[in-house]
Amino acid sequence: MTDDLLYHLTLNTGHVAQTPRSAVAQSVIDQLLPIIDADHGPVPGLPGWYLDFIFPLSTSGARIPGAAFFQIAKEPNLSKQPVVMAFAAWSDAMSQAAWSQVLTGYAPILASLPPGSARQPPAEPPPSPWLAVWLTAAATLAGGVLPLLGDLEYCVAWAMIDA
Repeated sequence: MTDDLLYHLTLNTGHVAQTPRSAVAQSVIDQLLPIIDADHGPVPGLPGWYLDFIFPLSTSGARIPGAAFFQIAKEPNLSKQPVVMAFAAWSDAMSQAAWSQVLTGYAPILASLPPGSARQPPAEPPPSPWLAVWLTAAATLAGGVLPLLGDLEYCVAWAMIDA
């Protein structure tokens, strides 16, 4: 794991930001942890927005630490119209499997766009910890909240890493 930088890749644009853990206040992490523990919940401070998570599970049903999927949507319970879809990996052991899920999940989005209008994702994941996100067609529902969702993405990732 790279000391305290999160590689935050937006697949739609190819933009990569390196976000330090120090950019996220502990109070924000503390607000997100119960939502992560519950696998879902309303976004603190953004009424009408929801987070939902899927974690890899062992055969006994226990969470396997090191990677997760989450989405941000205007409705709860793994919305059929999420605005943001995201995968995070903070364990080198989980990174490649999570990246395979990123490529599989993003492929239909990429295929639906006009040729040359979007960047191809890299074949290999960035260094751990990383966060890969893409905006869906439902992003038009976000309006002026869209920049806040970008901040929320890395806050959620750091909260999962800290958990």
